[in-house]
Amino acid sequence: MNANAIKPFRVFNGNVNNRASRIFGGEASGICDWDDLKYPALLQLNKEMFSEYWIEDEIRLGDDLKDYRQKLTAKERYVFNVITGYLTQLDSIANRFNFLLGYITTDPSVASCIQLIASFEGLHNRSYQYLTSTMLNDSEKRQAFNAPKELATLKKRNQIIIDKIQETVDYMENVLAGKEEENTEKFYQVLYEGLLAYIILEGLYFSGGFVYFHSLARDNKMIGSNNMINLIKKDETQHNVFYGMVMQILMLENPSLNTDENYEYAVSFVKKCVEAEKEWAAELFSEIDTLSIKEYNDYVEYLANVICRNAGLSDIYTENKEVKSKWIINYGEKNGENRATKADFFETNVINYSHEGGDGFDL
Repeated sequence: MNANAIKPFRVFNGNVNNRASRIFGGEASGICDWDDLKYPALLQLNKEMFSEYWIEDEIRLGDDLKDYRQKLTAKERYVFNVITGYLTQLDSIANRFNFLLGYITTDPSVASCIQLIASFEGLHNRSYQYLTSTMLNDSEKRQAFNAPKELATLKKRNQIIIDKIQETVDYMENVLAGKEEENTEKFYQVLYEGLLAYIILEGLYFSGGFVYFHSLARDNKMIGSNNMINLIKKDETQHNVFYGMVMQILMLENPSLNTDENYEYAVSFVKKCVEAEKEWAAELFSEIDTLSIKEYNDYVEYLANVICRNAGLSDIYTENKEVKSKWIINYGEKNGENRATKADFFETNVINYSHEGGDGFDL
């Protein structure tokens, strides 16, 4: 392993190959040669993400403004406000964390994908602001943007992943600033745990929040808002696939991460986040007729399974391998398309943890 994995990247190094030796802690010239990648699947994923470019102004919200004022109940408006508020919070975190990951990656193709993701997270942030600026008055905006700071159950849910992401940021910042001596083993472990928290942010906390908009659309309300959410959802699905792939590569390049302890940690962490999401949903969606808590909990478990597949884990919730409430697919896909997550970017090979030892992890 490279003993100085967090060193700032060199914009050009003519003494090494264009093809990166590792995605973190390796070497590369800095030239992004898409015909000579260590992981060619990154080119296709880069193209797919780039092809989804859109801007928030494409969505018309005139009818939604009428719906918000005339069709939504007071509780439905409250839920709309709170969800747009915490989605804005999470997107802001995502944007900043992507900046750090793009800074420390060795592989120019990985950096290129991360740059795209960061730009889309910035677009999503603007898009939520577009919803709030169109629909909400000043008092309602304060309610939306203060919710992540004031609501105890929401704060508890978010803090689980924020702490892990911040731990990753703090460690790298301390090493780069010379406040802490780098430990390669600690670096990859901290990165592993931070990435796991991040894909839960993308694949569970984002995607779970989107369901409420689908439920309103099913009730013929807030159609424009749901159309925008579906554009965002398509992006976030791609981001979750990408970072699941990064998790798998990280495990491949660092077999020491492939331990029973890390497998058990990952399963336990996912379950902890799922239970926190269910607790928050029970509070938020009470008195909401368009969405049942049972349906939502089943969908949350399905999302957790998708996250696990992307990251090379086995399904945790065997009762929810597929979406049970088909209306979520019907109202939750761009142009009505069923865009199921791609679970394997390595052709026919799938990375799995070894449940019996630490040496069975390969492609």
